[in-house]
Amino acid sequence: MNREICWITWEDHRRSIELAKELGADYHFVKSNETFILRHLLKALKTLSLLYRYRNGLVVVQNPSRVLAALAALMKLIFRFPLVVDRHTNFRLGKGFSINPAIWFVILCSEFSLKVADLTVVTNDFLKGLVERKGGRGLVLHDKIPDVKRPEKELELPRGANVLFVCTYAPDEPYEEVISAARLLPNDCHIHITGNYRKVGLNPASEELPSNVHLLGFVSKEEYDAYIFSCDVVMVLTTSEWVIVCGGYEAAAAHKPLITSKTDALIEFYAGNACHTDPNPAAIAEAVSTTLSNVNNFSDRMHSFAAYQNRRWEEQWKRFINEILGT
Repeated sequence: MNREICWITWEDHRRSIELAKELGADYHFVKSNETFILRHLLKALKTLSLLYRYRNGLVVVQNPSRVLAALAALMKLIFRFPLVVDRHTNFRLGKGFSINPAIWFVILCSEFSLKVADLTVVTNDFLKGLVERKGGRGLVLHDKIPDVKRPEKELELPRGANVLFVCTYAPDEPYEEVISAARLLPNDCHIHITGNYRKVGLNPASEELPSNVHLLGFVSKEEYDAYIFSCDVVMVLTTSEWVIVCGGYEAAAAHKPLITSKTDALIEFYAGNACHTDPNPAAIAEAVSTTLSNVNNFSDRMHSFAAYQNRRWEEQWKRFINEILGT
């Protein structure tokens, strides 16, 4: 490709990092530590500067943020650059009507960017259909299985079995059910939970927390990869129907057994290679027990899945490149 490419995001995300690298794009994570309104204003100004700089090239933006996508779409109308929006699953699926003006603002931002962008990239066919019903042009591109480096020395974890629950404490992640499931498991079956537990009021020192639950808080990329390799099983759960959970890609990269949700999207995506569960304590505990008793089998399945997914991704990537060459 003979033109400059920039990839702009307001939220640092492994998917964006990997895809920007593959595309040969200049990756720009625009951030600010100011208060809410000032933060968005400063990020918008920095983004406008980048959009002007790359006005003769190809612009890719990550959504979220919807505001970022709408801003890029507005500037596309002025500078006429080709615009690709990498859209995560933030379509307010299953959410009811709201009179909140802030909600309406982000909905308008979303609808505007869908219609103006030359291409909106999503992770499954359902979302592609949704984009096209809203007047956009959609294309399916899964995350690329990342290059997860095995640490020189694995972590010293508690004796027994160790499960890594990849969590950000988002509303669709059943972390309370996972903690309750830990009470149903043996004491030497340890659940390690990533993410900022403070934002939901959890306390690692609380006597109400089961002794086999370990709240890790925010971990660095290096620590995260070390936990992926050091734990016996990786668990990533969502109650949202059309989300393809990101942590599953890291599990595939490390060939680790995966427990994930029993949704149509995830059942289709993993094609029998993961252990699927409903989001209730008894089902989660049963899934953990089942996976731990068949670790080698599930590990082999994820190894096979990784090879299959790499081939599938290469086909999707070729279609993506052909699409953007035509923009």
